[in-house]
Amino acid sequence: MIPINYLSRQEAIEVIAAAKFAGVPDRGAVIEARQKGVDAADGPANDEAIAELWRAVDEGTLEVIAHGPGDRWLKMSPEETGQVPLLRAPRGGDFTFLKPGNPFHDIAVSKFGSRLGLVSLMFPKLQVEKVARLTRRRRRQSLARSTGNHTAKQPSRKELVLSIVRKMIEDGRWNPTISLIALTRLVERSNNWGQKVPSEDSVTGALDQIYEETRDRRFQRTRRRPRGASS
Repeated sequence: MIPINYLSRQEAIEVIAAAKFAGVPDRGAVIEARQKGVDAADGPANDEAIAELWRAVDEGTLEVIAHGPGDRWLKMSPEETGQVPLLRAPRGGDFTFLKPGNPFHDIAVSKFGSRLGLVSLMFPKLQVEKVARLTRRRRRQSLARSTGNHTAKQPSRKELVLSIVRKMIEDGRWNPTISLIALTRLVERSNNWGQKVPSEDSVTGALDQIYEETRDRRFQRTRRRPRGASS
């Protein structure tokens, strides 16, 4: 179990990816796979989010903690993370390939014992959220430069709500057996909306639009029967 106020590697990647790609349509191959019922992830997007994560580690703005059996913790330096084979790789992220003779092997075994496959990475939640904000800012600056001005068009509120609703459901944080009010609350907490928080109607509309486009039953809400309707 990941301690409170910390995120697992995958959770941290999802937070950063959401900041980096909010409002950006999924790639065609991902949409096609989902329409066929495959729970596909956007691999290239995740890879870019992983690169942002390790960039923050190297810059000293994000701490890396190895967490193992018995609730043992070991803070790792950027250099130490580079000593563990495939720890930073998009398809890696654990200690499976850490073998005797590696400079970090004895340190890990002395802390966690020989069952290194049970050791995982975690990151302070507040620091991950800060990295996400910085990532979002860099994205805006990059868009501004690419258009030759500093007022590059940002995703509309509708596009942002659509993106967030889609991600909440694909991540398993909401399903049609749960109330729409609960989904609305998740959307509210997922972004700094200021004074104009999305309404239940706008979230419901986004959900219906996604279902109409994909025909994916994960996005099909249960509609209430009108009062007085015959059974």
